[in-house]
Amino acid sequence: MGQKKYAEAEPLLLGGYEGLKKRDQDRPSPSHAQPLKEASDRLVKLYESWDKPEQAAEWRKRLSENKPSAPP
Repeated sequence: MGQKKYAEAEPLLLGGYEGLKKRDQDRPSPSHAQPLKEASDRLVKLYESWDKPEQAAEWRKRLSENKPSAPP
């Protein structure tokens, strides 16, 4: 993301998020909430930097609802 290679960063960030989400589903733990929130926050920042406000808003909404799950 720091190199403004947003198209390359997106699948990596989404993959990281999905991996954390799966781990949380397989073995729920309160300690998993923070990394999942941070991964969601990174996606918000990606979409804001990439000038994709709709995607950023969707992830921001999920963060505010405390339900970070991948948008459709």
